Amino acid sequence: MDAHLNYDLRADAYSRPLDTFDVSDPQLYFTDTWYPYFERLRREDPVHYTPESPYGPYWAVTKYKDIMKVEVNHRVFSSSDDVGGIRIDDPPKGMERPSFIRMDPPEHDEQRKVVGPTVNPMNLAKMESLIRERTASVLDELPRDEEFNWVDRVSIELTSRMLATLFDYPLDDRRKLIRWSEVAICDINAPDALVRSEEERFAELLKFTEHMNVLWEERAKRPPEFDIISILAHSDLTNGMSLRERMGILILFLVGGNDTTRNSMSGGVWGVSQYPDELRKGATRS
Repeated sequence: MDAHLNYDLRADAYSRPLDTFDVSDPQLYFTDTWYPYFERLRREDPVHYTPESPYGPYWAVTKYKDIMKVEVNHRVFSSSDDVGGIRIDDPPKGMERPSFIRMDPPEHDEQRKVVGPTVNPMNLAKMESLIRERTASVLDELPRDEEFNWVDRVSIELTSRMLATLFDYPLDDRRKLIRWSEVAICDINAPDALVRSEEERFAELLKFTEHMNVLWEERAKRPPEFDIISILAHSDLTNGMSLRERMGILILFLVGGNDTTRNSMSGGVWGVSQYPDELRKGATRS
C-alpha cells in the first residue's frame, strides 16, 4: 500500500467515530484499504454493532478467539437459511440455493461426509502426477521476456483444468465453469458485473444446474466413478435431491474450487513480490 495513502487511511480510521464504521463496504476490499479499520475495531470494539448498512444491521466479530467461538457454537450461531444463513444480506425470496454450508449439524456433517473423500489427502495423492503434469504444462506455456497476466494465464487456467477433472467435465469447455462461478459470487452493483440483478443471476445459475443435471442423471445410471457429480448421484443422502438442492451443492463445490484456489495462487505470488527476502528463502530451500 502506498505510504501516503496508508497515512491518510489510518488518520481517517482513527479520527472517525466508531459508530460510523461499516466494514461491509465492498470498496474497502476492492481497493485493499480495510487494514486500519479492522485494526481499530480489534483494539477498541472487537464485537462491533453496525446499526445501518446497505445490507441492514449486523455484528462485526474481528478477533480470532471470538470468531472461533462463533464458528463452533452452532446452537447459538446458526448457519441455517431458516434463520438468516451465512450471507450478510438475506437471500432473495424464491431464489434460495440450499447446500450444506448453509446448514447446521447433523445435516451439515452428513452431506459433507459424502463428498469429503474426493479431496482428502489420500485421494489427492493419487492425483499427484496429473496435478504436476498440468501445472508443468501451464508454466511451460508461459511467454518469456514479456509481461503477461498471471491471474488469467496461471491461476485461472490451472484452476479451471482441475475443476474440470473434479467434475469430470470436458476439458475444452473448462472456462465455462469459471464463468458460472463468477456469476454466483459477483457484486451485481460492480461496473464489470457479469449480471446486473439477482433475477439475472438466478436465471444463469439455473441454466448451469440444468446443464450439470444432465450429467448427474447420466452418471446415476452408470457404475460409480470418482468425480463429484457421480459421488452425489450415487449417495443415498444426496441422490434424491430436488433441482434446487442440486443447484446449491453444485455451486458450492464450483465456487469453493475456483475462488479459493485461484486467489491463493494469485495472492501468494503477489505476497512474495512484496517480500523478496521470503522469495529468496523459498528458492534456497528448493
